[in-house]
Amino acid sequence: MQTERDVLGSTRIDVVSSEANALGVRIGQTVAAARAKCTELRVRVVPNATVHATLVRIAEAMLAFGPTTAFDVDRDMVWIEIGGCAHLHGGEIELARAIGAGVRALGHACRVAVADGPRVASAVARFSMRMREKTGLPSMPEEPIVVPEGKGALAVKSLPIAALALDDDVSMWLADLGLSTCGDLQKLPRRALGMRLGGRTQDVMQFLEGRDQAPLEAWRPPEVPEERVELEWGAHSTETLAFFIKMLCDRLAARLQGRALGAASLELVLTLDRAASTSEPCPPRLALSIVLPSPISRASDLLLVVRARLEGCSPPAPVLAVTLRAPALERTAGRTIDLLAPEPKAMGALPRLVAELSAELGEGIVGTLALVDTWAPTERTRLVPVKGSSLDRDGERGVSAPPPFLVTSALEPSRLIHAVPVPLEALARGQHLARLEAVQWWRQPAQRRDLFAAWIDGALAWLELSAHRGACPLLRGWID
Repeated sequence: MQTERDVLGSTRIDVVSSEANALGVRIGQTVAAARAKCTELRVRVVPNATVHATLVRIAEAMLAFGPTTAFDVDRDMVWIEIGGCAHLHGGEIELARAIGAGVRALGHACRVAVADGPRVASAVARFSMRMREKTGLPSMPEEPIVVPEGKGALAVKSLPIAALALDDDVSMWLADLGLSTCGDLQKLPRRALGMRLGGRTQDVMQFLEGRDQAPLEAWRPPEVPEERVELEWGAHSTETLAFFIKMLCDRLAARLQGRALGAASLELVLTLDRAASTSEPCPPRLALSIVLPSPISRASDLLLVVRARLEGCSPPAPVLAVTLRAPALERTAGRTIDLLAPEPKAMGALPRLVAELSAELGEGIVGTLALVDTWAPTERTRLVPVKGSSLDRDGERGVSAPPPFLVTSALEPSRLIHAVPVPLEALARGQHLARLEAVQWWRQPAQRRDLFAAWIDGALAWLELSAHRGACPLLRGWID
């Protein structure tokens, strides 16, 4: 992998910042020529792995605008199939602006072009800005370019010959003839031009005519979305890690929204610097799992949940890398918004609050009270985990139908009294009614009890026997 130390004076520059462009540095210049313009020029090398990860993130986020995406690492290009989707955004120009805003929200600069085919769109996006700069026209990088349907030939007319991606010898031959734009090639006889192009004749001719039938190889996102950042120095405090976690949550949220899915669980992996550890032994990484009671996809919700989980642990060594992934995904339930009735803000904040409490306190501690079919009035509630209780994204929990009766199938007492011990022999002539596990979730440890019906002093009594060894039956009521 090439680094800054491997850059030579003959190396050509691929990307130029706005500050360097103002000083006269241009794309395609050698490093030596650029430093002649600016002696304080700093050249950075971006690894291909970083470019690939960035394009993967953008391509997945752009699935929110079209069903199919693809990208090219060599040309820093992402394609989106938007056929039939423009009317959902108010037209192609509005859709292109929304795409550009989405890419810039991820922290990247971009130029957006819409055309009939991927080759024409990429060429217009890459080279039209250069032509405006050469002709002295003001550049508008944030304004998308929309090529009307059937106007591809007119769109490529002003593009340079470099847009054809020809061999160097063919490009030099055309330059020697004084041909600098695709419009100049459109004026030449097709037979004379085809003899020089060789195997590229058909592709070049179709491109010059504005006909772009190149297939778009669909890219499929990975099964588990993952974001990772490597730190130049070891991070010790939670506040420092929170800065990078926010960036990871923003990126992961964009990918989840592109899939129209929510994260049902999260996994935060911290790569540790074992050499700087103060405790022995120190693991190479620390993995924190978070099971979410309801799927979430917004960046702010993800950040609150991950921070709540992170604050409950202390890394034993400085953190060198942070990885955030969503191993389980679920489709978030949609709901029609009422245009007339106001909606309380608390309903939208409930899923985030429950997820934050679950991450901080534990998965099985946060829940809701549910009615239980039992005979004891004080024991007819039970803590049910929020996971699986149909809590939707807006905080409204589906109300399940209550049981038709809150009783057991056995006989029930009609009169309750305080517990009175009775001899164990009373159970010998009694009938077992039911066995109850502890439904009082706040009691520790759990208790198990058996219910009996037995005759005592000529009346049908209701007896309770605890599972503890040596316990005696208790008279709890009378059955009339």
